[in-house]
Amino acid sequence: MAAPDRKQSPPLDRHLERQIFTTVDNVQYFVHPQRLGRVGNASKLRDIVPVTGLTLEQYHDESCISTLERFVVADDVYTTGFGHRIVTIDHQDPTVDAKAGADNKFPLHVVHGLILEDLEHPVRPGPYFLYNEGLHQAWRLYPDSLRAFNFGVFPKSLHQAENSAFGPVTALSQDGLHKAIAVPSRLYYSDPSPEKPLAGMRFVVDDFFPVEGVKTTLSSESWTSFVPPSSKTCHLIKHLIGLGAIMVGKTKVSQFGILHSAWVDVSSPKNPRADGYQEALGSSPGAGSALAGYKWIDCAVGIDTLGGFMETAEWYGLFALRLSSSGVLLAETDMPSMRLSAIAFMSRSLKSVQQAAEASISRIETALTHKNSSTPPTNIVYLGHRFSKPNLELSLHLANLVDIPTEEFDMETSWETRSPPKAPSQDPLHTYMEDCAWKAYCHDFGQRYYESMDDYAYKNPSAETRDLLRLYWDDAVESVWREMDNLSNEDRENCYARIRDFAEWFDKSMESLEEPIVLLPTVAGQGPRSRVYSPSSYAPTAHRMTNWDDTLAAILERPQVILPVGRISFSSAISRATEALPLCISMMSRRNTDLELLDFVTNIMEGNKLQVEVEVGKDALPQAKETWQFFKASDSDGDEEASSEKGGDKSPPPGELDGSESEGSPEDDEHLGIQMSLEEDH
Repeated sequence: MAAPDRKQSPPLDRHLERQIFTTVDNVQYFVHPQRLGRVGNASKLRDIVPVTGLTLEQYHDESCISTLERFVVADDVYTTGFGHRIVTIDHQDPTVDAKAGADNKFPLHVVHGLILEDLEHPVRPGPYFLYNEGLHQAWRLYPDSLRAFNFGVFPKSLHQAENSAFGPVTALSQDGLHKAIAVPSRLYYSDPSPEKPLAGMRFVVDDFFPVEGVKTTLSSESWTSFVPPSSKTCHLIKHLIGLGAIMVGKTKVSQFGILHSAWVDVSSPKNPRADGYQEALGSSPGAGSALAGYKWIDCAVGIDTLGGFMETAEWYGLFALRLSSSGVLLAETDMPSMRLSAIAFMSRSLKSVQQAAEASISRIETALTHKNSSTPPTNIVYLGHRFSKPNLELSLHLANLVDIPTEEFDMETSWETRSPPKAPSQDPLHTYMEDCAWKAYCHDFGQRYYESMDDYAYKNPSAETRDLLRLYWDDAVESVWREMDNLSNEDRENCYARIRDFAEWFDKSMESLEEPIVLLPTVAGQGPRSRVYSPSSYAPTAHRMTNWDDTLAAILERPQVILPVGRISFSSAISRATEALPLCISMMSRRNTDLELLDFVTNIMEGNKLQVEVEVGKDALPQAKETWQFFKASDSDGDEEASSEKGGDKSPPPGELDGSESEGSPEDDEHLGIQMSLEEDH
């Protein structure tokens, strides 16, 4: 008999043939289909029975009850309902069937022994279910009330999850209104180790990544209608799972990742920030909503193309890192432009972003050649012409918390004096670079998607597929189709040649400035964007993907971070109350210094008592005990004025604020924050 394929599901007698859901203490659960072992003397149990797995040592210990109580506190999956029946997970005698009796630990109390199915993969203490004499993991079902997910997923093989096929979770919430997402107990995973640095980290993936056994939808019914379930999982996701992380679902993206989506084929994710009616912006709003709204998600993995993923992090007030472009990692994803895309991570915690990035970069040496620079940055530059006044004030105040010089870099003027030889001398920078990245992206997009659909329709000449190319596409996608029709291969090469010329010129300019950290503009100070009002003003041709200098990190293949540092207060027409939106800054460093950039910003944040974790819900950051206050108002001519205060006193102008503590400043466990106030603008 031929050896079984290791990627195949276990035999049916060890694997449930259907998805089973149950309830414990009024909490919904998914019974993972893989049987981990056979439990002795459980043949009389006809129902699904919640149990707790303990070692014999834990069971006999006098603090056994305290162990169960600790499980309740430490784990969001475990509830007291699992503690009425015990399975000794390291006891291999199936005849064990003892009442607690003498010690009266478990007043109900059957203790079962366990026969493992796979001796190489022992069972860890935690919550389980008994079903037909088999022991199964307990996965808690959470309602996706923010509509962040396309669907939840689970690995069909627990012991080789990185090589496993996945299945979509088919459950609904108890009220039937939302999809349910399954997550495993945190007790199933050991502490992070050099071999498993991401052990227990729950992550979601943008619906650009192929995952074996489920579809990649790209938020398009037309695309989903002819694309079969993926036959393999892309290398990056397998790598993260191999390092101990747990993928729990695929989150919604704007259609094909293009800003901004009209959300016709797929319902828009709900942004939980502020009044709950702000737009779901960026290319990865599903990931943004999941992280900003659900404590049970730790991290998101996505693809940043021309700034879309990073824009989501800005609007939702989340920490994010765009890696230096990494084409090898993108080879198996459903993104069209390898040159303008890069892997990115997003989380409520700066530490989680750092862990995910370090684990990925250090282990994929063939894909990334990131250098370890021992020389810290010696200066900071900012591109003043691209900043709004409040955004510039904010960024400069944060930059001046670092004891290194800060100066403006005027790209237009510098280009005029030191433009590359290939650039026509009469072309100013904005003319030379205008629409280059956008047009190159549109051409690549067309080759990736349009031609694959045309090829599918040709190979499958049915009535359904003949009409495939005439199905509905989002307005933003239609704008790409139209742009693509006007572009030739020569046009594409010319666009990429200009991008290469600009990148070479920018690199040399930064070398002459001793490779500074570059402050990039963000949406800080732009105000609320309510989804109640017409999105017509957010036309796809006007979004930041077409603004080349808003996409510098992508064009230059440099790492970029987003840091939420405060709140913008505004008067909401929806809640009729004062609400707060996240306030973020962005920094970019030289190519292949991703980890050094993270170290740099971590030192800034921690050294100046700025929070390195944000909250779920309406407020990313709470009102700080001590703040730098920025107030934006309009004078009679409609011009913006900005002033700043610290603790009610006038703060120093940019360049003089050092963030040092004075008498009466907050305790060590309190943080500094930034508060901006502005009027809602309809």
